[in-house]
Amino acid sequence: MAHIKSTADLRESGLSPREVLHACTPAGPWQRLLPGVVLTRPSPPTRLDRLRAVLTFAGPSSVITGADALARQGAALPLPRHVHVLAGSNARRSHPWILLERTTRPPEVVLRDGLRLAPPARAAVDLARRELNPRAVVALLDAVVDARLCTPGELREELRLCSRRGTALVRQALRHLYPT
Repeated sequence: MAHIKSTADLRESGLSPREVLHACTPAGPWQRLLPGVVLTRPSPPTRLDRLRAVLTFAGPSSVITGADALARQGAALPLPRHVHVLAGSNARRSHPWILLERTTRPPEVVLRDGLRLAPPARAAVDLARRELNPRAVVALLDAVVDARLCTPGELREELRLCSRRGTALVRQALRHLYPT
């Protein structure tokens, strides 16, 4: 049973705005995780709850990318405080623990645990493009290929298709790790 609900879904199910607000007070059984997004149980949210909340908040075309997408698909990577999500170029919502990246090139969706995830090559490049430490970029690409989530060729293809902004270190790391 999904414990993440939008306030619109809760109202549609028959609850009044006042009932939803009351259930989300400190004494209530629910928690407001994001504007318009509620966890309908009193326990602290898990990372999976937060990921589901981000997708609900960012909209039906949003896709999780970066470290969370890679970790959900089998890579052993540390997770940052924020959740990196791709959304259509018209997305306007933001939040402090969401890294919202607008894209005109939405990725194919990989479904895991009910989550919409970017494929590994896209998620790796999205994550690596934001990294400033060359060693961290090498470690990230190496971890993704070692986990057999994608091949060096798939990473090269993603680099060919993506925006060039922020890709210099990624290109350099890929040439260093997997010379052609």
